[in-house]
Amino acid sequence: MDAGRGTALPGRVAVVGGGIAGIAAVKALLEAGVEVYGIERAGELGGLWRLAEDTAAYEGLRLNTSRPRTEFSDHPMPAHWPDYPSRAQLLSYVQGYAERFGADRHYRTHTELVAARRTPEGWLLRLAGPDGVREETAAHLVVANGHNHTPRLPEPPYPGRFEGTASHAHTYREPTAFAGRRVLVVGTGNSAMDIATELAEHASGVLLSARRGVWVLPKRLLGRPTDQWNGALAAVLPWRLRQRVSQAMLRLTGSGGNGAALPASREGVLQDHPTLSDTVPALVAAGRIGVRAGIERLEGLRVRFTDGREDEVDHILWCTGYRATVPFLDPALVPDPARLPLYRHVFPLDEPALSFVGLMQSTGSALPVVEAQGRLLAAHLSGRLPRPPRDRMLAAVTTELAAARERWGGKRPHMRLDVDHYLRQVARDLAARRDTAPPLAGRRVIVTGAAGTFGRALGTRFAELGARVVGLDLVADDTGRTPVVACDLTDPESVTRGVEEAVRLLGGGVDVLVNNAGRGGPAPAELRPGGEVRAQLRLNLLAAWDVTAAALPHLEQARGRVVFIASRMAALPLPLAAAYGVSKRALAAYADTLRLEVGSHVGVTTVYPSMVRSPIHDSTRAAGLSLDGVSRPEPIEGVVSAVVCAVTARRAPRDVATTRRGRVEMALARHAPALADRIVRRTVAARLTAGAFDGASLAEGLRRRAGRAGAAG
Repeated sequence: MDAGRGTALPGRVAVVGGGIAGIAAVKALLEAGVEVYGIERAGELGGLWRLAEDTAAYEGLRLNTSRPRTEFSDHPMPAHWPDYPSRAQLLSYVQGYAERFGADRHYRTHTELVAARRTPEGWLLRLAGPDGVREETAAHLVVANGHNHTPRLPEPPYPGRFEGTASHAHTYREPTAFAGRRVLVVGTGNSAMDIATELAEHASGVLLSARRGVWVLPKRLLGRPTDQWNGALAAVLPWRLRQRVSQAMLRLTGSGGNGAALPASREGVLQDHPTLSDTVPALVAAGRIGVRAGIERLEGLRVRFTDGREDEVDHILWCTGYRATVPFLDPALVPDPARLPLYRHVFPLDEPALSFVGLMQSTGSALPVVEAQGRLLAAHLSGRLPRPPRDRMLAAVTTELAAARERWGGKRPHMRLDVDHYLRQVARDLAARRDTAPPLAGRRVIVTGAAGTFGRALGTRFAELGARVVGLDLVADDTGRTPVVACDLTDPESVTRGVEEAVRLLGGGVDVLVNNAGRGGPAPAELRPGGEVRAQLRLNLLAAWDVTAAALPHLEQARGRVVFIASRMAALPLPLAAAYGVSKRALAAYADTLRLEVGSHVGVTTVYPSMVRSPIHDSTRAAGLSLDGVSRPEPIEGVVSAVVCAVTARRAPRDVATTRRGRVEMALARHAPALADRIVRRTVAARLTAGAFDGASLAEGLRRRAGRAGAAG
């Protein structure tokens, strides 16, 4: 496809597959403003991580890539999860990702793509769903159906006839089904190692057939998950040098040993997707798993191996991988998906209305790869990044294929990629696109105090960045860019109704809550608390608490963020404004406690601006208690930018000061509070001497103690 045909395609995009690849593609396309829907034959999303008859998942399945090297860039896994999460955890994570970004609402489940026929306008899709078989059109077809559906058995079959039972790892679920049986596990990949470990506890004997050598790496090396070392080295070293450094580390630490009988690999440690196991080498050394060479012949219940050894077994469990298939496409169009030349592993060279996401074998986790592919696809289909001319794409594919054959030989070179190199490559591609997708595209945001100075500015900025924003304030307003729902934040019943209405307007969920509503006013600490004190405590503290609690179920489901706008007076208290300082300090304490309770699922940030010229200070000035000379004003744009940074950061920051001076003041208040108090007292004393509070009756006690009792106006 040449550059002139690289503009956005009209009409809808259909994505086939509801696993990680399909979800990542739908999510990226939605954020780019592309009309898209997904097709999934199962009843729920999650792909191969679902425990079902049509998947390869088994209950004991765990990731073989560590949590930080697996997670999506904008959806961190909970920090308390183990380094290598379980199947059930990853399924909940992937489904939560789809829910958070609204991808699940654009899927048709229980729907199978039976056939897809190319037309001049795009594709004619034949779909079988709950209402029968129907046909519809799509402008572009994205194949994201995965390649772990069709089991691959040895081809040609081994000579002889086996009289026992046999199955493929695709149907394996529980080790108890093999209790008391002699089982031969064929293969040395991660599934073979995991299954052999489980069987060792139940089968009467377990053998592991290794046709070639294998590097079996520990899951942790020098206190860190092993794949994180590779990620760190990949940032600075080419893969050959990285390989030598990795092997040296393994030798020096005594790790990566294959046990007494596991055959050593002739290839380097980074030649293939690593096999990780802490248990198999130990079980081999203890004699609980026997290691055999490759199979030569089958005779009754006996298996003869290439080294001449023979064993009798009851069951052969083939852990021999899968064939990539796309049964709904014409074989003339895609004869063999595993040998399909794809530019950036996404775009066919001669079919502009077809793309692939997830058709690859990575040296690491698939999740960051399909996320990058989804963004690359979205940049193209939204018109931001035209594909290069065909000759340039062909040259790139040819060069990449030659490098893959040099590194991996003839083992599916078209599908192979080095995860770290590929992610850097796509990042460079995306950096060259015509414009940048808004960083908050598709995010659902609630802002309290939306009609005030901060609230209006925040709503405008969030909308500019692609978010859908709904405000909460005393008076409803649907005339502006940000609709405002009427809500008395100090009334619990009104808060319940207001949050429910905001959630409805946002389409059923919330990703970000910004507790911005606040009230200021004079309140000397030496005087008994009056109505102003109680009003500030109700709005600044209790209202934020109430709104957060009401929105929290939605935020938790979306793995969202909550931001509290406090004040540097929470850390540096000033006289004559006790209610404001106390309420904001209490708000920060509430945020800290909330973080401890929900921080594994919801990011919690407190932002600490200084004084911004706004109506919140009018009542203080009217009482003659202005602190303009004590606290330096700052522009509202800086505060808004600080909130945006807190919302868009990969991980929610704990506390954010809005200026460099603010960071110094915060550090001083926390680490040298006595010094901070002296600085504030001297500043206030200077203001008293200058007569700044001479006309304020509420400052009478302060003036009297400073020897200015007669200065009242």
